[in-house]
Amino acid sequence: MHSADNYSLHNYGQMINDRRRSGPFVEALRTLIKPDTVVLEIGTAAGYFALLCAKLGARRIYAVEPDNAIEVAKLCAADNVRSDRITWIKGLSTEISLPERVDLVLGDLHGTLPFYNHNIESMVDARQRHLKLGGTIVPMRDVMRVVPAQAPHEYAKVESPWGSNPDELTLSAGRSFVANRWWRAAKQPANTSDLLAPPAIWGTIDYRTATSSNLDGTMQWTVQGAGNMHGYYVWFDGELTDGIGYSNAPDHAELVYGRAFFPLEHPIEVSPGDVIDTRFSAHSLHGRHLIRWNTRVTDANGFALADYRQSTFRSEPVDRGALE
Repeated sequence: MHSADNYSLHNYGQMINDRRRSGPFVEALRTLIKPDTVVLEIGTAAGYFALLCAKLGARRIYAVEPDNAIEVAKLCAADNVRSDRITWIKGLSTEISLPERVDLVLGDLHGTLPFYNHNIESMVDARQRHLKLGGTIVPMRDVMRVVPAQAPHEYAKVESPWGSNPDELTLSAGRSFVANRWWRAAKQPANTSDLLAPPAIWGTIDYRTATSSNLDGTMQWTVQGAGNMHGYYVWFDGELTDGIGYSNAPDHAELVYGRAFFPLEHPIEVSPGDVIDTRFSAHSLHGRHLIRWNTRVTDANGFALADYRQSTFRSEPVDRGALE
């Protein structure tokens, strides 16, 4: 993990306890670990997967973590078999050198979305500098998915207090900033009837070939049911190795990562046959990701119902005096 991730031991425990997340990782490691396997784990935190790799018989594990949680991992190691095979390294994986190339790079570096700090770049760096030719990286890829949705409980964050509030103050100037920011969606699964069309793929982050964390994709939906479109649910489905992975779709029980909600500038009523054309892009800029989402809605005759251009760049208030 990045040094600014602000995870606590409580958070790490939640990640371990979420077996819909950790179970597939364990299954993948059982498949991949052999007696001669050398592993690099990025973001080992309290060392759970590193200790598991040792128990499964890996020859050597390099476990890297910038957070002080690695000290807990070292304490736990004393009570686990084969933990002498683990080399604990406090720091960032992008700043270390190893005495050998590894057979397996392991890194669950996700936030709510994979675009989290420099974590995709860390996986790319580990593959390029530390992984043997023909080695394995876990996860193999993350498939980014998007679905237009009716979600008034989510959109309430835009409407209140910026559109209306109990004291009848006019706060509309703040509304556009909130409407250009995504957030972690509510924990409870969405009703399938509130998903206005089948999910579409924004794009795939393939850690075996990726060279950057940028992702750009276009999607088109034909609305299947009438509703009031408030925005999009966005999430990633992790593919760890062939046949092993997990889904965090909005109508499933939530994984520990959560999923994102991207609001529309204004809700739009849609009917069966309406067409939603959307472009999502994420681009790294000075260590942060700028995400844009453009939406054009037309009716069955091609008449434009809405045309929005939204960006997280527009979610940040600017001190105009300081800028001048």
